[in-house]
Amino acid sequence: MVLLAKQLKGPAPWPQVTVGTISFIISLFLWPLVDPSNACFSLDTAKHWWLLLLAPVHHENPWHLACNVAGLWLTGRRMEQSVGTGMFLVLVFSAALFAGFLHLALNLVMELLFRESHYRAGCTLGFSGVLFAMQVMSSSENTLVGDLLLCLAESLVASYFAPKISFSGHLAGVLVGLAYIWGPLRDVTRRKIKATLNSPRPTTIN
Repeated sequence: MVLLAKQLKGPAPWPQVTVGTISFIISLFLWPLVDPSNACFSLDTAKHWWLLLLAPVHHENPWHLACNVAGLWLTGRRMEQSVGTGMFLVLVFSAALFAGFLHLALNLVMELLFRESHYRAGCTLGFSGVLFAMQVMSSSENTLVGDLLLCLAESLVASYFAPKISFSGHLAGVLVGLAYIWGPLRDVTRRKIKATLNSPRPTTIN
């Protein structure tokens, strides 16, 4: 957090939601509301609706937490500066909820298609679904296809080396990002994000 504070010096506005979210998920890792192993959201635990809120902000281990904190800092602060604090808060909260619902829907479809019951237990935990949605929303028209392929490749590689990582959770995040690009909020999010991400970055003094 000290490093983040040093990097925030300069004319750029303080990314309140980004820093607040990072602080929140770090706090929940140190003092979890529930055991992370019990916070996973899956078809088997869908009746416990509160896990839809708890799963995105709990993390299994320090490495899992560090990767998501780094991703949130790199992507979230610029997106927040582009769309504004209020809109960014709405995007983060709604992306977390929608990614959770889509994760369940994808696992249900795969269970029906492949007739494999283990998809019911496939759970999602952590903030990465929201990060994949942010990555897609931050893409320009020229880089969207490449960014989509990169997201899918990242998820496949991560799932291969760490089988406990939820590919469907990451894919749900990608789909949420696409929904914001092509859905009802596309004009607001695309216009604001594109305007800032394509503008020169301000010079900061460390």
